[in-house]
Amino acid sequence: MSPAIASSSPPPYTTSLSGENLRRLHRLDAIKSVVNSTVRSHPLNAVQPRPIDSLRRGDWVKLICGASFEDAADIRNLSLVYSLAGVDCIDCAADESVVNAVNDGIDAAMNIGAVERPWVMISVNDDKEDLHFRKAEFDPEDCPLDCSRPCEKVCPANAILLENSSTGNHSLGKLQGGVVTERCYGCGRCFPVCPFDKISAKTYIRDPAATSELLKRNDVDAIEIHTTGRRIDLFNELWESLGDSIKHVKLVAVSRTSVLCLFLVAMVSMPDVGKSTFTTMTEMYKIMESRLIGYNLWQLDGRPMSGDIGRGATREAINFAMRLAALPDRPHENGIENTNAVGITDSVQALIGGVAYGGYARKVIEHGKKQVLWLC
Repeated sequence: MSPAIASSSPPPYTTSLSGENLRRLHRLDAIKSVVNSTVRSHPLNAVQPRPIDSLRRGDWVKLICGASFEDAADIRNLSLVYSLAGVDCIDCAADESVVNAVNDGIDAAMNIGAVERPWVMISVNDDKEDLHFRKAEFDPEDCPLDCSRPCEKVCPANAILLENSSTGNHSLGKLQGGVVTERCYGCGRCFPVCPFDKISAKTYIRDPAATSELLKRNDVDAIEIHTTGRRIDLFNELWESLGDSIKHVKLVAVSRTSVLCLFLVAMVSMPDVGKSTFTTMTEMYKIMESRLIGYNLWQLDGRPMSGDIGRGATREAINFAMRLAALPDRPHENGIENTNAVGITDSVQALIGGVAYGGYARKVIEHGKKQVLWLC
């Protein structure tokens, strides 16, 4: 029992705990116990960092916060929960405040349980046509007052908020609010449901100069390049604009054996562009090859930003990966997949190192996240 509770006159610098606070501490201890007993421990004398070992085993897991999702509070909380769950990597927008939020969440998780720090990956794009880099926008004053507001109902990020505009008790006869820009990640579900066709998309490209500065940080380990696969020239332009900052992407590991391991992790998010997919990947790898210090991964999108609305998105992603891995000319035989990264063997499955979840990852832990955050 706490001395502050046992004594009627608590000593200086102690605080009496209420029954609710005690229950909170007990629940937090329970969470610590679960985390410490279930999260896989990485051997202290391991030659490779844990994420690389996960890739070799084929059980690498990445949390996708969203290339355009910029709600710092929610990102911090997602990073906290999934760091406790033991993910290998957390992918986020290439934005300073977002990167700070991810690392705050990771630090909070490491203070709770014996978890290892996951990689932090930032996402950029080479083409405005990439669906991951857009925001919905509309003028709420253009919306009829009697609109049923289906956009609010369909938004998975609660990024659309509308209310009647008023002064005192008098309605001004129009709506206010609209899109909460930092929460919108461009899924596009609001576009077709608007009965008045008022919602449009605003696309953008992440600033390569700002991205280069982020890559120099010690708490940024990897970069993901989103591409439509249709404009090799734009991919090359982005890669060249990042310059030597690519060399700063690092993961320091195996400190107990006095070995300093630096790994470049350049991940390319690749859609299925049909028969030209493999040729496109080969051309992109040739562009990157001269500055690749370590590892090159390919993220294959099945149906972007739709994992929370059914199993089809996961199935499409797996089918895409299996089709690519089954090609007569294996990607790794042409230098696209660094064989040292994932321990390639002759099996099709050996080319597939893991999975990445975004919308589904947010959906599946929504209730549990609130409970953990209340304790933390």
